[in-house]
Amino acid sequence: MNINIIKTFLLTSETKNVSKTASLLNYSQSTVSGHIEKLENELGVSLFHRKKYGMELTTEGLTYVKYAQTIIDSNIEFEKEIRGIYNRSESLVVNMQESQYIYKYAQKINEWLKDNPHVNFTFKAAHSNFYLKEEISNFETDISLITDENIINNGLNNVPLSKDRLVLVTNQKLNSFKLNDMEKSTLLVTEKGCSYREQMEKLLYKNNINPMQTLEFIGIESLKLYIKDFGGIALLPEFTVSEELIGESLFILPFEHEFPMLNTNILYNTDTKKSSISSFINYVFNL
Repeated sequence: MNINIIKTFLLTSETKNVSKTASLLNYSQSTVSGHIEKLENELGVSLFHRKKYGMELTTEGLTYVKYAQTIIDSNIEFEKEIRGIYNRSESLVVNMQESQYIYKYAQKINEWLKDNPHVNFTFKAAHSNFYLKEEISNFETDISLITDENIINNGLNNVPLSKDRLVLVTNQKLNSFKLNDMEKSTLLVTEKGCSYREQMEKLLYKNNINPMQTLEFIGIESLKLYIKDFGGIALLPEFTVSEELIGESLFILPFEHEFPMLNTNILYNTDTKKSSISSFINYVFNL
């Protein structure tokens, strides 16, 4: 049933005059008459007594007034609710390393998004910790997972999240592997700015070691495919290769050097006004 037709009926029930109703609604008189006739046909009753100088509600018309008003009121409430849903739509930009997204949080993020359909989600692959902090400070990113604890901006909230072991892996089982062996090995790395790449580069620089060859990959999945098929050495978080280690398509090297744990923190701006941020953090990261 057309809402405009019901509005025409209600106003006519007050004015008791087609001409006045038409003037108030900016309709032609024929449109007003057509609305009333269509409503009467749908309901199967006469709503008005037509008189020479006006109209009077019939008994059925008087009864229908309260139902018509209920329909209009319900429609107003519906429109308010729809506008409320639209107005509370938010964008959420989350920055984390691809490996963290794929192996740890993709499932939980998907579950949260299903429960929060008003949120438009953007995932950005994290690389440089410096730029992550800048983006958070400037509200370009809402949440970042960062592996740098040197947060000096007091406006940023820094919450410890996890500690993960870094392991040196290859595609064959070796009984020993020393730092000098890197000089005759191919080192596989992800893009610059990656925290565990930096760990390896610092170690090599400190000991004046140059790998025979270095291959850079845009993502951890392509790196893993290469190392499984063609070999090489890579330093990776253990959680990213757990299945390969169990299946023995990759092996941990018995390396003499112990790498620091990969400490991951959640970083977000304390001045944010987005309500979805705390909900996302609580659900996805169990904090």
